[in-house]
Amino acid sequence: MRQRLIFFKWAGIAAISLFMHGAIAQEPSAIKPDGGWQALADVLKKLEPSVDTSLPETPVQASLRINQLIASGKFQQALNEIEKKQPTVSYMEQPGTDVQLRFLRARALTGLGRTTEAINVYLDMTGKYPELAEPWNNMATLQLQAGLLDQAYQSLKMAVGINPKYGIAHRNLGLVQLIMANHSFDQAVQNGVAGAAKQAAATKQIINGN
Repeated sequence: MRQRLIFFKWAGIAAISLFMHGAIAQEPSAIKPDGGWQALADVLKKLEPSVDTSLPETPVQASLRINQLIASGKFQQALNEIEKKQPTVSYMEQPGTDVQLRFLRARALTGLGRTTEAINVYLDMTGKYPELAEPWNNMATLQLQAGLLDQAYQSLKMAVGINPKYGIAHRNLGLVQLIMANHSFDQAVQNGVAGAAKQAAATKQIINGN
């Protein structure tokens, strides 16, 4: 469990930049061949690599690239990339890469309006990664958007239970509780309870950030 937790301390994904320093080669035609230069050039040409020596994309670089696609609104392209990579990643052997791809998949599906599928991705993550609070929080936001208020409340309770210091989840839980309170006050107003209208208006102002 301790090794798995090390993978997940990525509140913000660390960007890894690869600096490549290459010398600019002078064109052979610009060099006046003399002496044994041509013979040397022929030998060097034979030594040129005949295979692709470009560096493969690292998991972090792939995640950053897919994240950029999502940020640019290219949700389907991002999803296609994720679906090509996911079968090659084992959540047991490569949990850091696997969890990033799952989060990105849920975001891409959300962008495509496939909310139910995105919720299912997060739900699956809660089983595979029970030590993570983030899937519960993210799932709650989608449940709230879908009008599943009670489910959102339960998901956020799970999130803060796993990580009591998860500030965003606490804030979201407070907002959900305010929405639930506002609904109750509205019901009280409809049933003629004196003063309930002011309480309903007050909670609505807080929810709206006023």
